[in-house]
Amino acid sequence: MQIQINDQLITFQVQYAKRKKISMELSAEGHIFVKAPTKTSEESILEFMRSNSKILLDYQKRLDNRKYISSEKSYDDAENFLYLGRACKLTDLLEEIPEDDALIQAGLKKFYTKRTKEIVKKRVKHFEKVIGVKSKSITIVDSKSAWGTCNSLKELTFNYRLSMAPESVIDYVVIHELCHILHMNHDRSFWRKVGMYDAEFKQKQDYLAHFGGVMTI
Repeated sequence: MQIQINDQLITFQVQYAKRKKISMELSAEGHIFVKAPTKTSEESILEFMRSNSKILLDYQKRLDNRKYISSEKSYDDAENFLYLGRACKLTDLLEEIPEDDALIQAGLKKFYTKRTKEIVKKRVKHFEKVIGVKSKSITIVDSKSAWGTCNSLKELTFNYRLSMAPESVIDYVVIHELCHILHMNHDRSFWRKVGMYDAEFKQKQDYLAHFGGVMTI
C-alpha cells in the first residue's frame, strides 16, 4: 500500500491480525509495517498513516541520508562494506590494507569466509537443538545464486557473503536450511515449519532481496 505525504511517496506493508489497535514498525533496512485489526478499512489505515506524518517524514529523511553502499567496490578510503548489516570501512575489516586491489579483494574474501564460518557453526548448533535435527556437515562456499543449501545427505552449505547480513538474517538462512532436513522442497509444510522458528522470515527475505546486490567485495 502507498500514501503521499507532502512530496514523499511512502510504501508500506499491512499485516492484519486479531488485535485492538493499529500500530506501526519501522525497520532499520527501510521497511514500514503496519499491523491492523482484522477488517480494518483502507481509509482507517491511511488516516493512521497521515496522523503519523512527521514520524514517517523524519524516518524517510534518515533513510535518504544513510551511508551509500555500492555494488562495485573501489577499495578507497571512502568505500563502504557491509558486515553484520553495518556499513564499515576497509580499516574496520582488515588489519593491513594491501596496495593491490586484487590482494584487498582476496583479504576481504578470507575475512568474510572466516567470520561466516564462525557465526554459522554456532547458529547451526543452536538451532539444531531448537528444531530437533542434526546436519552432517557445514561448508562455506562462493555462490552466485544461493545464500544456503541443504541436500538429501543433510550436508549444508552457506554463502561466504552471509556475514555481511544482520545476525537475525543469518539466523533465518540457518533455520531455512535446517528445516530442509525435514522438508526437502518449498511446500506449505516447509514454510509452516520455518515460520515456527522465525515468524518474521518474510522480512529477512526482503532484506536479502533489497541488499543482496550490494553484499559484494
